[in-house]
Amino acid sequence: MIGEIILTGNELMTGQVTEVNARYAGRRLHESGLRLQCITILGDGAPLFGEVLHRAVGRSGFVIITGGLGPTDDDMTVAQAAEVLNLKLVQDEAMLARLRQRLAQRGFVWDPRYGKMALMPAGATILDAGRAACGFSLKYQNTWLFFLPGVPREMRLLFESGVLPVLLDLAGATGHLVQRSLRLFGKMEVEVQQAVHAVEKDFEGIEVGFYPNFPEIHLTLTARGPERATLEQRLNQCVAALARQVGEALLGPDGSPLEEVVGRKLRQQGKTLAVAESCSGGLICHRITDISGASDYFIGGAVTYSNRAKMDLLAVPADILERQGAVSPETAAAMAQGVRDLFHTDIGLAVTGIAGPTGGTPEKPVGLVFMGLATSTGVETRRHQFPGDRELVKALTAETALDWLRRKLMAGTY
Repeated sequence: MIGEIILTGNELMTGQVTEVNARYAGRRLHESGLRLQCITILGDGAPLFGEVLHRAVGRSGFVIITGGLGPTDDDMTVAQAAEVLNLKLVQDEAMLARLRQRLAQRGFVWDPRYGKMALMPAGATILDAGRAACGFSLKYQNTWLFFLPGVPREMRLLFESGVLPVLLDLAGATGHLVQRSLRLFGKMEVEVQQAVHAVEKDFEGIEVGFYPNFPEIHLTLTARGPERATLEQRLNQCVAALARQVGEALLGPDGSPLEEVVGRKLRQQGKTLAVAESCSGGLICHRITDISGASDYFIGGAVTYSNRAKMDLLAVPADILERQGAVSPETAAAMAQGVRDLFHTDIGLAVTGIAGPTGGTPEKPVGLVFMGLATSTGVETRRHQFPGDRELVKALTAETALDWLRRKLMAGTY
């Protein structure tokens, strides 16, 4: 079953808001074996909307339209669609009552303009996820139309509850679709592509999607067939073959985020971790604590941005800071040992560097970062020179530090 998406919103056209709805829906549709052939972005009330919708109805089995369902004057999607489809606009009384109730529960005073949100073309069916914003579905000729809110959270709720199940039922797909997601870090794109090509020839029928997603590279392996167990076995074999090609760059066999992989290994090995950050500003701690249950292994962290904080919290010797500077292997080592001592953990991880755009010198340019790892066996340091602006340097610092720890844990070094 082939479809398309129409997105509406001036904020999308001007770049004020990053488009995420099509990205989400496209991924979920692909995972379900459904295809998209077109994605169109239009402004609010764009004159082209009618032409785009009319063309979509003539060529696609389903069309998902997001945005323009609200109560304000620029929310024109419903009225425009009714005009294009030559359908009468009707007010759904049940929907109107629900709107009144939900707005009252949130403390809003009823305004007649909210009644616009209960208008829909004749013959439409409400899509309701129990929130103020609703959508609706409509079969027009041979095409199914789904109208969803533009707010990502609302859109996703209705997509999962009222769109995807319907499309899967309509598609009546036979057999099974099995997918595996993988993440890699530490290899160039061309190297990963070469590895993929080397594996693909031995696993005919498995589709490999290649998606650079800075600072990682993501792969999606897809297999279709009548027997799920056979597909799972083939995918496992394909992942193993790919792992032999890329080595430690493969973060894991199941597509888990790097911070989750690190946490899993710490838990398995019964190790505890503390982190000291300077140039990354707490990004490493943020990523670690994004994983539920991180308190099992992550004891604490410190963002020691100034020299005073490094001395007071981590006991970094003043003479090291004076002679070697805050951005040096000696300081990184002292920070790692200091945070390990402070929190009484098995491992101390530390980073210090120059994120830019100011602060660099010919001897210590912007992007220079030193990392330290302290354990019961001693302290190691590493030097990195990262490219890019402040945001990129911070992101690469966090990713590289976590990956260094992952590789050490894999090797059983700690």
